[in-house]
Amino acid sequence: MKVKTDMIQCELTKSAAIELQAEMLGGVESRGVLRKISDMLEVIMKRMDSLSKLEHVNDSRRLEELSSAINRIQPAGLVERIQAIAQNVSNMAVRVEQIFQNSMAASRVVREGTSGQCDVPRDPHFPDCPGKVDWMRSRWTSDPCYAFYGVDGSDCSFLIYLSEVEWFCPPLAWRNHSSPPVLQKNPPKRQAAFRTDLSALLDQVGTGKESLSFMKRRIRRLASQWATAAHRLDIKLRRSWREQKKILVHVGFLTEESGDVFSPKVLKGGPLGEMVQWADILTALYVLGHNLKISISVKELQG
Repeated sequence: MKVKTDMIQCELTKSAAIELQAEMLGGVESRGVLRKISDMLEVIMKRMDSLSKLEHVNDSRRLEELSSAINRIQPAGLVERIQAIAQNVSNMAVRVEQIFQNSMAASRVVREGTSGQCDVPRDPHFPDCPGKVDWMRSRWTSDPCYAFYGVDGSDCSFLIYLSEVEWFCPPLAWRNHSSPPVLQKNPPKRQAAFRTDLSALLDQVGTGKESLSFMKRRIRRLASQWATAAHRLDIKLRRSWREQKKILVHVGFLTEESGDVFSPKVLKGGPLGEMVQWADILTALYVLGHNLKISISVKELQG
């Protein structure tokens, strides 16, 4: 697809160059006329300078002398040729603009596809696609991360995002898929083992915000109860094999991008329910033995 796109753009460039070259035929002749104009103006200036130095010549006589000088050096049809050059330059400027606009439009079609290629697909393998597109149409401005990934409000950008960043829609055929997808071998599955030591989780939660300090205090205070619950559940499941999941938790309400209105109010009687719930969710996932990653900033999430 990329090779085809490069070939089309190359043809557009060559076509534009040929048309422009055709518009500029006669350029050598035009330069010759311009040189004659320059010589004529130089002679006129010299003649005007000499006439200005004559003391006993009235203005009418000066005009006659100047007109005579112009007539002697003016080639036949010079004015008409100057007008023709000016018209040719004007026509050439209009044509260059047309060529540029046509090339840009054709390149855009090749690069982004036509509007018909951005129809929302009805694919039984992607049943959630139409609903996700409808959601994006009304709420794509609700989070800056959509614009970060190229969403601009058009159906094409919605489908690109939902098929390449997420997986709710099928890949678009006109997108650049020059390199075949690399088939990666699934890593060996790991067993999820219950954890009772929460020190690694406390390190992951981090520091620097009063809200994080509150969450860590709650985790420490309930550590023994979490350990007891993990032991009982392990017995109940008869120590059966469980797969360890890789889980990313983005604590969005604490990010600087969201304003983080909770942290400053922790010690001033502010609402603590959100932090209680997040602390318990993180602890539960960690105690169950999953591979947990915690994000508290958009930059960290994108990285």
